[in-house]
Amino acid sequence: MEKQPQRIVSDSGFEIEVVRKDEGYFHVRVSRANVIELILSAKQRCGKNILQLISVVDRIEDDIFQLTWILEDTADSSVFIVSADYPRENCSVPTFGDIWPTAVIFERELHEMYGIEFPGNPRQYEDFLLEGWKELPPMRRDFDTLEYSIRTYGERRKRIHTDPRKFIAETTGEWDTPVPMKDEDR
Repeated sequence: MEKQPQRIVSDSGFEIEVVRKDEGYFHVRVSRANVIELILSAKQRCGKNILQLISVVDRIEDDIFQLTWILEDTADSSVFIVSADYPRENCSVPTFGDIWPTAVIFERELHEMYGIEFPGNPRQYEDFLLEGWKELPPMRRDFDTLEYSIRTYGERRKRIHTDPRKFIAETTGEWDTPVPMKDEDR
């Protein structure tokens, strides 16, 4: 029998799915319509004053990006994790750059690597790591790394395997020659 996820209702009346709850660790999933309210509430009412990370999982088979925000309370080191699903096509996610300056950098990276738009992020169109990149964002699962590599660098030469013992013997002529010992080592 499959265990049903625990669900709770927020003060505003929207449903929150509890993914995992341990001491000092609370991970929830929420609809994307309620992400802003939940994260702001966690900061203002629960003291989650540090944004540790924003991450993405590309669930290409479900045609969604799962975004996850990891928040921490510096007073007790407790962690609050919020996940929500967004459509892959023309993905647009509200910025948290006005609340946490570090969000601007995380969002910039996610824009460059996945093509996710963060309206209101003043730096999302600046190059982050991939200077001048104009192709499909490389962390998307539909990016063909082999095709890109062949197109950019050409076909790889076939590797020729050589037995190291044979190579040493042909080069030095001494593979089977014992190493001479010093008198004091005898």
